[in-house]
Amino acid sequence: MSIAEQLQNFDQEGFAVLVASSVEGRLSAEARKEMPQVEASFHHLVRDTQMADGGTYRFRRYSRFLARKSAHGFDFTPLSGHSIYQEVRDNPLNGGVTRTFEPLSQEINRGHFLHSLMSVDAELLASHEPELFDGDVVVGVHQVRIVARPENQGMPTPEGIHRDAERYTFQHFWSRTQADGGVFVAYDSDKKERFRWLQQNRLDSVLFKGTTWHSATPIVCELGAREGYRDIFLIDFDLLG
Repeated sequence: MSIAEQLQNFDQEGFAVLVASSVEGRLSAEARKEMPQVEASFHHLVRDTQMADGGTYRFRRYSRFLARKSAHGFDFTPLSGHSIYQEVRDNPLNGGVTRTFEPLSQEINRGHFLHSLMSVDAELLASHEPELFDGDVVVGVHQVRIVARPENQGMPTPEGIHRDAERYTFQHFWSRTQADGGVFVAYDSDKKERFRWLQQNRLDSVLFKGTTWHSATPIVCELGAREGYRDIFLIDFDLLG
């Protein structure tokens, strides 16, 4: 499927579905070779201790990059600072405070996989909004695991229906292990459901605007399993300012 077909209704809907093959097929060969190392890195995420609901089910790392278009594509320069801030109107649970996370591991930060994935995303955005990269663009990368246990669900979006508020966000599904749930749901401006998708294949992805209301259903541990989890990358793009 071409980029034009994938983004055909993006402006109207506020989101676009990117099936796994259309994302992975654009990664470099070096990036695809690193996938086993990327898989292993999810086991070394750090528990998010800043959950306003007291939840202990979210593990993550977060880093920022400065994106600039170059003659050969895109360059991504690491930025200092690993904090995010959301307004309460966008995130009623965790908004209103600055949250600081541990950075991505050096293996992920410097690896071919992440830089290739960011390039795939940037190229898609540049095809949609060519002037976006005329200035400096900040790219935020969240690597997230949501864990469920027999006694506790894992909550990908404990705040419920919310907005991320960055200009654009890509949600790249990685895997679901001994768990059910984690359905991505998008809503219209009145918070009426418009779309839902249980991503199944690695790099099944959704691109959505910062103004798009969305959520994800709880993660439930499979019967007989001691633990289940769902892993994703969130990559957001916003103007520096």
